[in-house]
Amino acid sequence: MASVPLPGEGARAPAVRAMFDRIAPGYDLLNRVMTLRVDQRWRRRLVAALAPRDGEALLDLCAGTMDVAAEARRRAPGLRILAADFSLPMLARGAAKTGLPAAQADALALPLPAARFDLATVAFGVRNLESLDRGLAELARVLRPGGRLGVLEFFRSTSGGSRLVHAAYNRLALPVLGRLLSPDPEAYRYLVESMERFATRPEFEEACRRAGFGQVRGETLFPGVCGLVTAVRSP
Repeated sequence: MASVPLPGEGARAPAVRAMFDRIAPGYDLLNRVMTLRVDQRWRRRLVAALAPRDGEALLDLCAGTMDVAAEARRRAPGLRILAADFSLPMLARGAAKTGLPAAQADALALPLPAARFDLATVAFGVRNLESLDRGLAELARVLRPGGRLGVLEFFRSTSGGSRLVHAAYNRLALPVLGRLLSPDPEAYRYLVESMERFATRPEFEEACRRAGFGQVRGETLFPGVCGLVTAVRSP
């Protein structure tokens, strides 16, 4: 099976999309096992940080199987939600699971009007974009001024100790889990190595500022593994 290009390796969207199409049936199980179910708590933290309100409009981008969209609806039943992802099999599973509106879309060229949304979320999806700057620019375009952005991601660690722990888990535990959970070892190689090749959280925060966001704040949810960044669309 052909190698899936990593962040910084040029044109990669078709290969990444095909990979997610293949692993869609086992994606929820993958998340739960790889994170010992902590990923659900992280998603709740993401939604809580944005404090959605009834009547607001939320774009859940790179929505996958729509766990964030479902959590947002639980928190604010009157929230207007659109989930978007470039992998139709992932999105179809999410729509069947949640009953929420969904649309297949390219995150780098969203078929949506400007200033359409009050909030946007991305959970574990920005490192899969072919161009981080273009993806953030699109998020800024579709958010109204003052709109809130929340991003969960596996950022590259800046701490030597955290990198060692992260690398040990990635190189020893995850390959075993991958063989047990899926016949597609290439997908697990990508998921592990893309974490190690992506931006650090400070680098990502600076990219948000370049894209037109202010009040950029980041926090570590799990040392060396998961970070949360929130920002506000500048006027």
